[in-house]
Amino acid sequence: MLLPKNVVKISPETNDKSPLSRGTMDPRLVSFMESDSLAAECFKMLRVMILTTNPGSTPRTIMVTSAQPMEGKTIVAANLAISIAQGINEYVLLVDCDLRRPSMGTIFGLNAGEGICEYLEKGTSLTPYLMKTPIKKLSLLPAGKPPSNPSELLSSEKMRRLVEELRGRYEDRYIIFDGAPAQYASETTFLTSMVDTVLLVVRSGTSAKDQILETVEKIGRKKILGVVFNASNESAKDYSNYYRYYR
Repeated sequence: MLLPKNVVKISPETNDKSPLSRGTMDPRLVSFMESDSLAAECFKMLRVMILTTNPGSTPRTIMVTSAQPMEGKTIVAANLAISIAQGINEYVLLVDCDLRRPSMGTIFGLNAGEGICEYLEKGTSLTPYLMKTPIKKLSLLPAGKPPSNPSELLSSEKMRRLVEELRGRYEDRYIIFDGAPAQYASETTFLTSMVDTVLLVVRSGTSAKDQILETVEKIGRKKILGVVFNASNESAKDYSNYYRYYR
């Protein structure tokens, strides 16, 4: 049984273990902090693949997830959002849908309070929950306070209407959802039915093959645009050899 054919390899610079000082942007946001690095170039290639794979039907709502925790899906989602927002005409809304372990606000150095959780519980307008990030053309909808019923909130009809509204409101906006690990959170399966496509993050040396294949089947092969192979030493080696030849 084969994984989806679209695979982008990301260098070890995007791992999920670096310390973070509160109030500052996470140094793993390489698409912004180190725009000339190997990892940033990988995210540019990922952006190109997403925007050109299906001309005329480019996915507008994209969920990034993984089979299990600690595979780097949140950092991948954040860097992808930054990379797309750096395009000439593209705008991005990044939505933290990992309600069990929210972290997007901290990663961007923002004091995120209420977010999508509070909107789904009691909100009538999305505007009060949206936050500007240090990246031009990139907005963030944080998760909010971790609720006791994340699955019920994200599988609700209100959430489905929200995804449809975000997709239809602006033709030049892409919405990136950071979803919880698919094997550990039932709400991720509900979200896959709402978005256009899914990117599956697989971490080099840690992801179990059987869990990856189970996740592919759970999400559905047709729904998965491709695989992001995170923390790949092979990418770093190839990139170094290329630049040595180029110079």
